[in-house]
Amino acid sequence: MHYLDLGLFCYQIIFTYNILKLQHVNGNKLVEEVDRCLAAIPRFSAIKIFSNELQSIARLTANEYRSLMKVMIFVIDNLYNENNNEVDNFVNNDDLAKLYEYWNEMYILSRYEEFSESDLEKFNDAIHRWVRMFVKAFKFVSPSNLKLPKLHS
Repeated sequence: MHYLDLGLFCYQIIFTYNILKLQHVNGNKLVEEVDRCLAAIPRFSAIKIFSNELQSIARLTANEYRSLMKVMIFVIDNLYNENNNEVDNFVNNDDLAKLYEYWNEMYILSRYEEFSESDLEKFNDAIHRWVRMFVKAFKFVSPSNLKLPKLHS
């Protein structure tokens, strides 16, 4: 599922950074905190260490995105508390962490070599759960409100 590695997860990271910057007066500090947490992850053979900021996210490989998927939920969890600035369309931290959890569930199911009928139903449910949460969280930071043009008749 290469498009999951390089496409959708990239947007999820970019939109997360945008949410952090827009929702909080100290949004840039939260982005720096995410980068600091990623750099502080101890070395492990199956995980790439992100010692620099994720500012060059467009240059990451699919393998680096997979490493990021493994740790991002832990970095995001408990990153911020509440809507102190009374921001409209505020995305709370629990919902953002839940979005990354749903992503991981969907991604794991997508990597199966073979699917039974029940696996396909679980995968379909996981996709829909993730999409609903993604749209709920990020439609306000997308220039098009995540309304994409219809490209077929």
